[in-house]
Amino acid sequence: MLIYDPALDPYHTAVRILAISIAATARGAELTVDATRIADYFLAYPYKMANFKFPAEFKPLRAAVKETENPYRHANGNRAAFERMRPIFFAALSGLVAFGLIQDGALQKGILALTSHPIPDELASAAQRFHARQTTIGKFLLSEFLAIPATGENGLKHRSNLIEHRYDIA
Repeated sequence: MLIYDPALDPYHTAVRILAISIAATARGAELTVDATRIADYFLAYPYKMANFKFPAEFKPLRAAVKETENPYRHANGNRAAFERMRPIFFAALSGLVAFGLIQDGALQKGILALTSHPIPDELASAAQRFHARQTTIGKFLLSEFLAIPATGENGLKHRSNLIEHRYDIA
């Protein structure tokens, strides 16, 4: 039995990373690698947002999370699935850097930023299609979610409980 999991597909991951980067650039938000990994995880597994501690203004999204369906397989555990995605995420990210779409200098500082090179039409179109087919949760992840700080108390790391946050310099 074949089971497709977009979280473990480096091409799908590259499109998700691009969609996140484009959305952050449009919002003027600085995007850390950790915030991108967390957003990518929830884009691959939107039903896992049920474990996310939403800020007060976004509490109504809990109902949308319960209605979210996953057309692929359900991943067991949060941190285990998140860590299983790590090598695929960084392989896709390396490909985007090698292709000249993500700034290498900023990445070395832990920041994900697009370069000034134009994104090839086919790749830009794939990122647009991905963004267009998002549900309420996906739209939240590609907008207001990116404005939540990644570090510190009540940052994305703390709210998601996917990455250790207690030793962050915030």
